[in-house]
Amino acid sequence: MSHKNSRLSIVFLLMFQWFSGASQSHVCPLKGNWVFVKEYSDEFNSKKLDENKWWDFNPAWPGRKPAHFSRKNVKVKKGSLELTAKALDSTKVDIELRAKGMDKYSTAIVKSKNRIQYGYFEARCKSMKANVCNAFWLYDPLNPDKKYREGSFSEEIDIFEIFGKPGKPEFDRVYWATLHRYETPYVESIVNKKKTKLEDYSKKIKMPFEFYDDYHTFGFLWTPEKLQWYVDGETVWERKNDYFTNPLHIIFDAEIMEDWMGLPDNKDLPSTFYVDYVRVWQHSED
Repeated sequence: MSHKNSRLSIVFLLMFQWFSGASQSHVCPLKGNWVFVKEYSDEFNSKKLDENKWWDFNPAWPGRKPAHFSRKNVKVKKGSLELTAKALDSTKVDIELRAKGMDKYSTAIVKSKNRIQYGYFEARCKSMKANVCNAFWLYDPLNPDKKYREGSFSEEIDIFEIFGKPGKPEFDRVYWATLHRYETPYVESIVNKKKTKLEDYSKKIKMPFEFYDDYHTFGFLWTPEKLQWYVDGETVWERKNDYFTNPLHIIFDAEIMEDWMGLPDNKDLPSTFYVDYVRVWQHSED
């Protein structure tokens, strides 16, 4: 091989390595020394969900009545995570689900297998066009040995809860960000009435767009000192971090919120919540 060809080969190799590295890492939109965390990030460009990172069900919770989470409703297609809600024929649903009152709808959830503490979390999403809650949240620092005993706390940070077609018109285009701190013992969505009273625990904001029309970017900054929510790069809420210091799971899900917003119109189903990507960075000091 000539020296000229050798130099060209080296140049092409360096270019390949640079582009390969660029495809695996992303620059944080916030100022500061941020490190991209691949373990909790996903572009959803594969043919199926990455089983090393995610569950396509919740090991601790089957879903919210009158629906249940179905693994069949979780797909990765055309570069997006797809979470679908469906109306069901109860007569064709498994008898165990009928007995539990979870036979009217099936929905979907994806939960990170590991917990993370602090960072900047960003997802690009498009909601369903249905009266189904689509959510991006951080949750559940506790294992059963602590969860079912008094003296501990389970924390939840809702980065967003949105309805593409809410059952109550006054909530059209409303974005919710909310904090919860449940006192133990508790069971997800069944026994969790005892909560720490938090000041400034929730924010609802009317957005200038329909959540289902196009993708939008939703971000959340979590540090030991503060909590900050972003929509399309703009801060929409900020508060001090008074309690939220435990590692949490990352969750995307779709839920039927009958007590809050009523049941969806079955004519709007099936409908799908799309997540283009989730990206996570941690500050070098963390």
